[in-house]
This record gives sequence, C-alpha cells and structure tokens, in this order.
Amino acid sequence: MTAKRLKILAVDDTEMNLNLLERFSQKHGHEMLTAANGQEAVDFFNHECPDIVLMDVMMPVMDGYDATREIRRRCGEQWVPIIFMSAKTSIEDQVEGLEAGGDDYLTKPLNMRILAAKINAMRRITEMQIDLAAQAKELAAYRTKAEEEKVLGNALMERMTRANDLSDKYLDSWLLPAEHMNGDLVAAHRGADDRLYVMVADATGHSLLAAMMEIPVSQTFYHMTARGYSLSRIVSSMNSQLRVLVPRDRFVAATLIMVDERNKLIEVWNGSGPDALFIDGNRRITHRFTSNAAPLGVVSEQEFQPHTQVYQWQTAGELLACSDGAIDALDGKEQAFGVQKLEQSLSRYRDKSVCTAVAEALREYLQGRRAQDDISVISVRCPG
Repeated sequence: MTAKRLKILAVDDTEMNLNLLERFSQKHGHEMLTAANGQEAVDFFNHECPDIVLMDVMMPVMDGYDATREIRRRCGEQWVPIIFMSAKTSIEDQVEGLEAGGDDYLTKPLNMRILAAKINAMRRITEMQIDLAAQAKELAAYRTKAEEEKVLGNALMERMTRANDLSDKYLDSWLLPAEHMNGDLVAAHRGADDRLYVMVADATGHSLLAAMMEIPVSQTFYHMTARGYSLSRIVSSMNSQLRVLVPRDRFVAATLIMVDERNKLIEVWNGSGPDALFIDGNRRITHRFTSNAAPLGVVSEQEFQPHTQVYQWQTAGELLACSDGAIDALDGKEQAFGVQKLEQSLSRYRDKSVCTAVAEALREYLQGRRAQDDISVISVRCPG
C-alpha cells in the first residue's frame, strides 16, 4: 500500500537548513511548507493544516517553545506531531521542548535517516489515532442505538408484563436480566372466574430481540385468559402464531400455569422449561410438572402437544416455576447452580416464600457476577 503524502511544516530561521529539509521532502514524496520563525509557523498552521511540524528552537520574533505552546492551544483535541530540531543538546533543553508540547527532539546536525524514521513513526501514530477516532465514533453511535433499544425494549416489557397483574396477593416473582433488560417474560392475569393464570416464557436470545419475539405470546396470553380459554387452546394459538412470525431457529420455551384456589387445582403446560414443583408446608416436593412438549414455535400444528398436567393439592403449599437461567447460573468456577442446589434452597430459607428462597440462594451463588442468561423465578401460594 502506498504511504500517504504528508504536508510537512518546517520552521527554521536558517535558509540552508530549510533548503536541506526541502530536498529531503522531495526525495520522500512529501509536500514542504517553510516558516522562518515561530510566529510564521503559527500563522501557517492555522491556514495550511500540516500533518507534521518540524520545529527549530532558537528563532527571532517567537521561539520554538512558545510557537509549540500556541499551536497546541489552537489544536484543541486534534493531535499534530511536532518534532523539535535544535543545536541545543542538553537534557534540560530536550525536557523543555517535550514539556512545551513537542513529541520528539532531534539534535543538529540532523541525521536524515533518523528523521525519516521519526516521521514514519509519527505517521503510524497519526493513522492509528484516526482509526481510533473512527472506531470511537462508531462505538458512540452503537451505544446511542443500544440505549434507544433499551428504552424501547423496557417499554415493550413493561406493557407485556402488566406490573399490576404481578401484584396478585398469591404471586411472588424475582427477575434478574443477563443484560440491560430481561429477555424472559413473566406474565400473570386473574380471570373473571377468579382463577390465576401465570406464564414464564424464555425466548431465544436476550434483550430486545427476545422481547420482540414475546410480543405475540404476551398478547395471546392476556387476550385468551381474559376470555376463559383453556391452557391447551392458549398454547396452541401461541405456537401457531410463532410458527408464522419468527424464523425456524427461534423459539420460546414456556411454562403456563392455571391455579384454581376454590377447587385446589393446578393445571400446567410445560414446553421445555425446568420442572415446575409443588412444595408443601414442610418444604417437601410433592409433585413435579416435567416438560412434555417442544418449545413454542418449533413444531407444526399437527405435531404440537397441547396436553396439560393436572394436580389437586390436599394441604397448603406453593407452586414454583422458573426459566432455565436459574438452573444454568454459573459461579466463579463455571459450575452450574443446578437442580439439586435449587431444591436444597427450599428448606434452607424456610422463613421466606419459595420464590424468595431460590432468589436468595442464587444471589449468594452468583456473588455479584452477571448472570449468563436471564433468570425468572415465580411462586404461587396455594392455600389450604
């Protein structure tokens, strides 16, 4: 790749030195501007915008140190390399030049091979700075877009979850997003028949992409639970919509629950979610609702399994459901939290709700680390 032709401003009050630098510039294919003192250099810099400045120190009108300070003041955030060339060879002189704003200091008589190498080094640094500035601009644009997506995603999630419905007196929930917004969806609705419907949905991916996939799932959930449709009809409708709307490699693992306190009845459809558990007052697991269907959006209507599982409780307890982010949460040694630790946490925090017990155990396990996947945990109190 051909090196960029540079515009070099040479500043020296000796004509012979300027002639020498002009021949050097022609040999290396650069454009040379010349100034006889520091004030001329400042004026040239304003109008010509050179790529590199070669600055003498001892000159009339304005010396090289003051000229460099003035150029740096006018540059602002723009960086233009300034290389001092001087017969002053002491350490103090070189330090003064660098402190004035110089980037390098060569002593006279100049070694032209060293000067050429220094200019090439400054060129590389300048090109790197230009690349970094471009990358910083791209990053700023990306961050702006990410913030816009975050606002949009949070607005979508707020509409989809309907926070007021999550405040049901029998329901407890805990959500921990892996990124700036939760890609899981927890929804609840108490129907006209006073039955409580709850859904834990875990879409492929995280953040806005996952939230957008869950829009049709959320709309169907609230629309059909409000009208008293069965869980089988609800999940069949969700599956059909996702088959039409999302790519084949995208899907939503979901657990849908209906709790009928009056008849002490629980109905669950589990499509590739972790086991939902019924836990009695002694914190013993008395029933498991295991996954018996593919995730929503994977199989055709003919292959889809809408069948639910039904359980009637005899004594008071709680129903626990979660997304797989809870099971797959990793500690500092990359070990998964797992089903065993989740179930052990139930008896470990007996004074708390089942949901809070699992949340406390997960917080302790993560020890402040960011979760690798979105985590959602819910529990429904089932009175005796």
